[in-house]
Amino acid sequence: MDTEKLNIVLRILWKGGVTRVAVEEARNINSRLIVYRNASTQYDLSDVDVKVLFDNKSKRIFTLLTSIYAGHRGEEATVDLDRIIKAKDLIRGPALFHDQFAGITGYLRKRKYGEDYAVYIHETSLDSKGKKWALPRIMERKVLEKSKVIITNSNWNKEILGSWGFRAEVVYPGCYPKEKINLDREKIALTVSVWDSGRRPEIYGEISRKIKGKLVMAGYWTRQDTLTEFTKKYGGVTVTGPIPESELRELYDKAAVLIRFGFNEKGPGMGVLEAMGAGMPVVVNDGLGSKELIKDNGYVVRDWEEAVDRVNEILEDENLRREMSKNSWEIAKSLHWSNHARRVRELLSRVY
Repeated sequence: MDTEKLNIVLRILWKGGVTRVAVEEARNINSRLIVYRNASTQYDLSDVDVKVLFDNKSKRIFTLLTSIYAGHRGEEATVDLDRIIKAKDLIRGPALFHDQFAGITGYLRKRKYGEDYAVYIHETSLDSKGKKWALPRIMERKVLEKSKVIITNSNWNKEILGSWGFRAEVVYPGCYPKEKINLDREKIALTVSVWDSGRRPEIYGEISRKIKGKLVMAGYWTRQDTLTEFTKKYGGVTVTGPIPESELRELYDKAAVLIRFGFNEKGPGMGVLEAMGAGMPVVVNDGLGSKELIKDNGYVVRDWEEAVDRVNEILEDENLRREMSKNSWEIAKSLHWSNHARRVRELLSRVY
């Protein structure tokens, strides 16, 4: 495969994990990152070849349609169907589309120009229940049926896709493991995400009241009203809002444990991977895809009450924390972004 001509295609350049994966693929495969809309980003793109196709203003009709499925994520998450359709005439050559919505462009290109494409599924909708999900399920199936390669980010996604007859290859998102980790930590429990009501921030507020340390919530909040309501109720939590990568790395270096809950969130959560790369023990629930990465480096819990017990165990047992820190770091080494890129190249070589 001539990687110089590979297009990594992304709908929205913003602060979420989908963006991070696409950016690091473009960087490590030395490919072009094609973006439909640049909402906002905190990532360093100085060494990434980026092309933005359209301006950032979404049409109101698509904002309203998206709100039916993900109103809690704010207007930046709008799925711009008009741009997805227009892009079919603007993209040429080998392409890996990030998510099934961007994959509509690949499907339309295949129909019009006969060009093959690949798709990376971050969260499949095929297991979604209810009538409102009927159209997204139909759309995703059509995109997958024509895709030559399907890549996904967890075995959980792979199993769901397999139950529908689609063969997917798992390539976990990556991280940049530190050369040396800090084993002397403060009694801080950290959680990192793009925050909205669907991520249930109140759970972390309740956890903060019962752990034997401080809780820090880092990351961008998609809606100001959600943030205001949370800080009013849980004043004891340190909420950073969006912060530079350098400050986030400092938190990864000094916090003792990372907490992350998901609710049928089949992807691993980038904060979990980055924390492991810094040598942090992790506590996740069984509703998050990164449960597949937890061995002797943390715990998988059923609810927030159990999370409190496990977090306190890590905060109070220094020997246990140090051992888990080392184990997280060792697992993270196998998840280096260069390994991710190498595997993606191998899979795409079947097509291009």
